Amino acid sequence: MIQTELFESDYIVHYEKHKIRYEFPVVGDVTFLNGLSEPVHRWFRLTPSYSPELVRYLVQELRCDRETLVCDPFLGKGTTGIELKKLGIPFVGIEINPLLKLASEYALTWEVEQSKFAEHWKETLAKIEETIDGFKGVTLENVIAEKKLKLPPIHDVFRWWKKYVLRDLLLIKESLGKVRNENYKRLYWIALCSSVLDCANIHRNHPTISFDDNHKRKIDVLGDFKENIEHILADLKRVPPREKTGKANILLGDSTHIASVVPDIIDRVITSPPYPNRFSYVHTTRPQLFFMDVFENATQSADLDCAAIGGTWGKATSVLYNGVVEPYEHLSGILQPMISELRPKHNLMCNYAVKYFNMMDDHIADLKNRITNKFRGAYIVGNSRLKGVEILTEVVLAKMFEHQGFTVDKLLVFRKRGGKKKLYETAVCVSR
Repeated sequence: MIQTELFESDYIVHYEKHKIRYEFPVVGDVTFLNGLSEPVHRWFRLTPSYSPELVRYLVQELRCDRETLVCDPFLGKGTTGIELKKLGIPFVGIEINPLLKLASEYALTWEVEQSKFAEHWKETLAKIEETIDGFKGVTLENVIAEKKLKLPPIHDVFRWWKKYVLRDLLLIKESLGKVRNENYKRLYWIALCSSVLDCANIHRNHPTISFDDNHKRKIDVLGDFKENIEHILADLKRVPPREKTGKANILLGDSTHIASVVPDIIDRVITSPPYPNRFSYVHTTRPQLFFMDVFENATQSADLDCAAIGGTWGKATSVLYNGVVEPYEHLSGILQPMISELRPKHNLMCNYAVKYFNMMDDHIADLKNRITNKFRGAYIVGNSRLKGVEILTEVVLAKMFEHQGFTVDKLLVFRKRGGKKKLYETAVCVSR
């Protein structure tokens, strides 16, 4: 199918109105599904992520090479970092969510001797199987008491996992806690972290996680964990040798203050920031944040979503209910068309959208302090619809970049999302 057939003809009117150059490149599947069959990318699943194929396309589009430092300031599950390490291109990634930061960092643990790790896994698996068999038929409560384990401190824990599932997950976690080799620990961690969500009582067919309270699935916890490790073992045979990989640095930080997070000067950006669509990366990783001992209480997750761009879970929304969030003065003209339409319909949603664009402007303004004079970047974003008002994310971001002194080279319009009319994913391509 020709790519332009996927787009309503009246949508490009917005680009022409604002005199923004646009293209419809044929890239293939740009969604997370593309990565589920690729080595390393399949180790950790995050539904709202883009494909390795798209990263490879943008590497060519932006003319990245072994002499350019590429940054992903909104790292997510680390797709960009994995692909650039494979390509031998130096990389720095920033992620505000500590669970995703760890997943991205640990997915780059390739410096292990595959045969030795396979032997260690054989021994570790035997111990895990012996432990699980020894507690077969024992209640979760008795296992916790005997092994001195603790439940993940997440609200309504038994809605997230059936008790026998939680018992086996905790026993695997307890066994892995005895591993001493740091690289092995990282690989086991990412496999268990994936199983934590694989084995939860949730639907997996939507970007957001939702409970599947009445499912009748028999969940094989150990089988799922074994499959995850088998993927890792197989993929370690397929990664490039160390001398051909790029140096990668994964940082925990807030990209609205990127200059204080990244110590080096950046040549390129390939990234996909959150969209203004009320999706919460904190909410979708909550089970893992608590099970993997990254967070200890709900306040931490609420505070994280308040700090994250586009955060919307719990407190992040409640603090926007009252009052009026005003756009930065220099953004007023850019955002006023959206505000004048959305504010009368829903003040909360208008506050949310204005906060989103204010925070993106913080990032763009600070980015100027960490880039070369030959900088080029691609920001993959999606437009959205709030209370019936169309939010032209790519157009607004393009105008914000221009205001901050960047050149908007073009928009690359990739795909229509979810079969819905006029919801697209677009790369805003900029340079200095």
